[in-house]
Parts: sequence; structure tokens; C-alpha cells
Amino acid sequence: MGVIYKLKPEVKDFILTQKGNNPALSCRKLTALVLDNFKIALSKSSINMIIKEAGLSAPIGRTPRKKKHHIAMPKLPVLLEDTSSQEAEATRKAEAEKQAQADAARRAKEEAEKEALRKKEEEERLAKEAEKKARLEEERKRQEEISKTEEEKARKVEEERLAKEEAEKLKQAQFEEEKRKSEEGAIRKAEEEKEASLRPEGVKSAVSFNVDRFSQVDNTGIILLKVADSMIGASQRIAAAVKSRLGRTEDDLNAVIENLIYLPLLKEKTDQPVLDKLSACLKEIENIKVMNLDILRIITLCLQEVRCVRMILSDGENVYLDGQMYSVWSSPHIPYDFVSPIHNFKKYINKYFNEGQPFVLFNAPGYDMPSPEFFNFLNACEAQSSSISNTVLYGNKFNELEVIPMGAPKKRFFIFGIWPWQFTECRKVKNIGQFRRLHLEAQDSDFYIADIEMALSHPRLGKQVSLAGCAVKTSLEEKTRLVILSNIAPGDKSSEELAVTYLNHWPNLDEAFQDYSHKIELFTYAANSQRFFSAEKLNPQLDHVLSVEELLRNYLLALDAYVRWYLLPSGYTDKELILMKERFYNLDIQLTRNNENCLAGFVLPPEYAFGKDLGYLCRRLNEKEVVFPDGMKLYFK
Repeated sequence: MGVIYKLKPEVKDFILTQKGNNPALSCRKLTALVLDNFKIALSKSSINMIIKEAGLSAPIGRTPRKKKHHIAMPKLPVLLEDTSSQEAEATRKAEAEKQAQADAARRAKEEAEKEALRKKEEEERLAKEAEKKARLEEERKRQEEISKTEEEKARKVEEERLAKEEAEKLKQAQFEEEKRKSEEGAIRKAEEEKEASLRPEGVKSAVSFNVDRFSQVDNTGIILLKVADSMIGASQRIAAAVKSRLGRTEDDLNAVIENLIYLPLLKEKTDQPVLDKLSACLKEIENIKVMNLDILRIITLCLQEVRCVRMILSDGENVYLDGQMYSVWSSPHIPYDFVSPIHNFKKYINKYFNEGQPFVLFNAPGYDMPSPEFFNFLNACEAQSSSISNTVLYGNKFNELEVIPMGAPKKRFFIFGIWPWQFTECRKVKNIGQFRRLHLEAQDSDFYIADIEMALSHPRLGKQVSLAGCAVKTSLEEKTRLVILSNIAPGDKSSEELAVTYLNHWPNLDEAFQDYSHKIELFTYAANSQRFFSAEKLNPQLDHVLSVEELLRNYLLALDAYVRWYLLPSGYTDKELILMKERFYNLDIQLTRNNENCLAGFVLPPEYAFGKDLGYLCRRLNEKEVVFPDGMKLYFK
């Protein structure tokens, strides 16, 4: 018989208590009592060993018989046994209940202590987090203060540097201008003295500058090059330089310079007397000393391109616009296709900043939400908490071309387009009216517009603006194609006027956006392999100084290159002038004029094979909103 190691103390105590209270209880009965009360099956030998260890075992051997006269009546052992069992059961239950209550109280106390400890630990954790958050917030504010201070210092240093540079540039320009005028005056005086010595007093120049403008210039594809020149602007400046050298003011000199530029393309269609007059004019210009240097300087300056303009805002922020005013950008890394000749861009600057006309942007930047830079631009145009301080023009290589100060802060106006899929979660239409017909006389086309008021918000910036404008359709049956918005008050400019202003500048809607997106995608994925237009090869460094005729010929090639690079599909960038003549420059154009506009329609020969490219060319031309020096606006069909 082994030793019982795993028997609970309360079972042992129960066995010994029952045996002590009723020594007559046998091991078998104690086995039954243990099974009933503790659900434990013990052997008689195990119980006997427990009793024996406690010294409660009966003596060994038989119990001696008593004499009969001493035998007493039994005292109902069964009843005594039952009574003892009930008392034991009651005692066990009382002790069990007491133990259960004690265990419950102990567990409740332990749970309370654990909950108190958990709460204390949670409070300590929250206190540490709050303290850490407070330290981080304090550090962030301190860093912001340091950053603002440093930015303010940097901005002031930059403004002082720019102001100093501008003053130096102005001073140098004045010095050079005075020097040039002095040299020109001396040269002119010498030439006049020489001319006076060679002819009688009062005899005028043998060549008259009253040469009629060629009718072919308006009736052939050469008008495309005139469009390019209207944006580059060199012919007018060359004419002004010639007038200054000759001391003359004839307006017809502008037409003479244009005819000399386009002469290589017009010889076959020009009468001999006119050619003789132009030849005489060219010879007289060639005889003007340093005239070729003047023309070279003018062409070089005019062929500079503006890739982007950086608007420096009064609150220290920077906003970028591309040269063709498509949109607002967050950095100067803008596709090369969106550049503009510096002459054309300065016309934009004059319109928007000096004449008070609105910026006409193609579209608002962003897809899911407007860009932060766009909101900064809108805010700066309002000139309340921020304004436009300076504009810096940059070339294709991010070289600084010019700094233009904006003067005192004032409200600027803008017009831009939003597409139906843009800013769906950041826009809210407050009001929209009924659609009505709008006829654009310049394009001889119809649109349908409805007054609209819309709120734009930027969740991350916590900013919102409310703007008015119009929704645009091309037919009443279709959904809205575009929404045109502006900060111009409805009472100052009607929806019709807003639509005409925008659609005259960006008339192609969906096709224009596809072309715009394609150029951005091409630049994004092939920026390193792209080339930008450069006029360097048009002015080769030769051993001799180019003549006026050679310079004008180079300028004609530059105009042709501009048309190929920026107005035709990408496959034309490396084509030759002779191919351009065959496909486009020799085409006839039918012009329809009204008070302010000129509608130009190409007259195509049978089986003309380049209609798709010509259509692309017309759409890009109409986006340039070409205005000739006489104020006539030109649109192509």
C-alpha cells in the first residue's frame, strides 16, 4: 500500500473528524461518506492508513465478549449512524459555504486590487502620453517660430538681393543705352555728312519705302509664319530699329521688313517691279553701319523662351505658372511644350497686371482635390492676407531671364475651367440656372451656358472659396462639358462675357485637355530624352559677320522651326522648310472679316493627305488667341 500524496487536507480532516465523533464508523462507511461529500473514491486501505497515522485505529484482536448479564440493549446504532451522518453533512455544507464565501471575498478583493492597479497604470500611461504630446507640441511650435524667423530673414535677404540686382541691372542698362545712343548719334551724323556730300541738298532717298503689302501674305499658308512672328515679335522691333537708324517714321516700313523676311517664299508669286523695290530697300538697309548687329541682337533676344514664371507672394510662398498659362504648378519642372516666347509672355503680363484683364487659365490643377499652390494663387489674387510681390521669368534651362516687380498690392482677376470629374469631394454647387444659347461670332460656333455658383474647399488646408461662373455644353442634350469659374463679381461681368473670354482663348474643350494631358504624360515619362527648342543653330558662329539678308533668312528659319515645334504634331520637329512649303505654306486661305475678327479657312487641293495634321495646327493656333498689330483677331477653320 502506497502513501497518498495528493489527498487534500480538508478530506483528511473530514475523515478524522467523522472517525473521532463516531469511533464505530468502519472504513467502508467512511469511503461512502467521502464519495458523497467530495466525489473522491478512496480505498478502505487508504482510509485505514489515515486513521492509523492519527492513532484512531481500534485495538488489534477480537473484542472480548462480555458476560450476558452485562450485555446492554443496543442504542439503535443505525439511527445513531444516520444522525451522525446528517450532522456531518450539515457541518460540511456550513464549512463549504463559509469557505465559498471566504473564497468569493478573497477573489473580489483580488479583482478590486487588480482593477485599482490597472486604473493606476492607465492613468500613469495617459499622463505620460499627455506630457509627451505637450513636449512635442511645444517643440513643434518652437521649430515653427524658428522656421518662420529663418524664412523671414531669408525672404528679406532675397528681396534685398533682388532689389540690388535689379538696381544694378537698371543702372547697367541705362549706361549701355546712353552709350548706344551716343554711338548711334555719332554714326548717324557721320552717315548724314557722307550722304550730304554725295548728293545735292534737298534730294531724298532714291528708294521709296511705300511698298504695298503683298496680297499673297493674306492669301497663302505664309500667314502661319506671321502668326509665329506675332508671338516672337522680332519683325516689329527690327522695323523700329531701322526707323531709328534712318530717322524716319513711315508706317509702311513694317510691311517692308515683313516682305523681306518672307521673300524666299514669295519670289515665285511676286511681280518683278516689286522685287526690284524690295531689293533696293534691302540694299539701303545693308548700307547702314552696325544695322546687322542691331538685328542680330533683336533676334537673339526675341527667341528667348519663358518656360515658367515664379510668383513670389508676400507671405513667402511661391507659385509657378507655365509660359502659355495652362495652369498653376507646384514646381518649375514644367513640360517644354508649354513654353512661350518672351515677347508673347510679356503681352500676357501687361494684360493681366497692368491692364487689369483676368488671367485666363486652361484648368485648375489637381484631380481629387485642388493643389495647395492653386489655393495660394487664388488667395494672392484677392490681395487680402497675401499678394503677388514679384514675378521672376525663367528660361528652358531654369536660367533667370528677368525680374518684374508688381508694385503695390491690388486685387487681380482670374478665369479657369473645372472638368466634371475634378474635385468631386471638394466642390459644392450652391446654385445653377437654366441653359441658354451662346453664339461665338469669332469661331462661328454655338455653345449653351447656365449661371452657376460653386464652393471649392481644401480639407487639409481648411480653406474654402466661393466663385461664380457658368456651366458649358455644346448641345442641350448632353451633360455639362466644363464649368468656367472666376472671382469677378457677376455684376461686373456676365456669364456670357466670362464664357466668351474663356472660349475665345481655349475653344477646343475635350481635345485640348487630351493634348494637354498627353504632353504632361510624355514629359513625365521621357523628360530626360526630350529636347527643347533652341535658336543657337540658327545663328552659327561664322568667321564673318552675317549680313542683314542672312539674318532675315535665319529669322525665317526660326519662325518655321517655331511652327513645327509648337503648333504641329511632334513628328514635324525635324522636317525641312521645303516639306513645310509643300504641305502647308503653299495652301490658299479664304479670309472672312468682320469688325474685330478675321476667320481664316484653308482651301485644300483635291486628295489633300494632311488634313489631320492641319486640323491639329488650327486648334493650336486658335489657343494662341492671335492678335495682329492692327488689333485684328485671327481664327482658323
